Amino acid sequence: MSKLLCILVDTNVWIDNYAPVRKESERSRQLIDMARNNGASLVYPVHVLKDVFYNLSATNKRRCMNERGELSEADYLAIRELSWACIENMADLAFAVGADQSDVWLARKYRSFSNDLEDNFVMAAAERANADFIVTRDEKLLRKSSVKAFTPEDALAFLELNTAS
Repeated sequence: MSKLLCILVDTNVWIDNYAPVRKESERSRQLIDMARNNGASLVYPVHVLKDVFYNLSATNKRRCMNERGELSEADYLAIRELSWACIENMADLAFAVGADQSDVWLARKYRSFSNDLEDNFVMAAAERANADFIVTRDEKLLRKSSVKAFTPEDALAFLELNTAS
């Protein structure tokens, strides 16, 4: 790959990466591994940390309840620590893209073609980071993004194509 890429990874792909019970998990992990192995910079909007943490915690609590019928204090503590470990790993693998009033302004301007505020903040973060593309499973964001957007599968194909040349 001649130019190092900057790839913004959306919430759902990070959750897939850390939740092996999700059917999309393997491809999301492959994408993150391939991007890092090829020197790409991975970034994420800082606001997604809370969503990843919450979703991983909720998924693991639900899984534990389904398996045992209850959650012990030790289960709560273990799930919280696992969620924190995933957030720590995200910080090791990728860079957080901050936000300020200019991102709020841009997210509001994007409303004319996307009424989803979270997606608008993702696009604003991609613009701020000068990301080459966004990787997401969000169908609306894939269709309406102001920055090129790929599914993890399409991003993998793109990276494979560009590393072969």
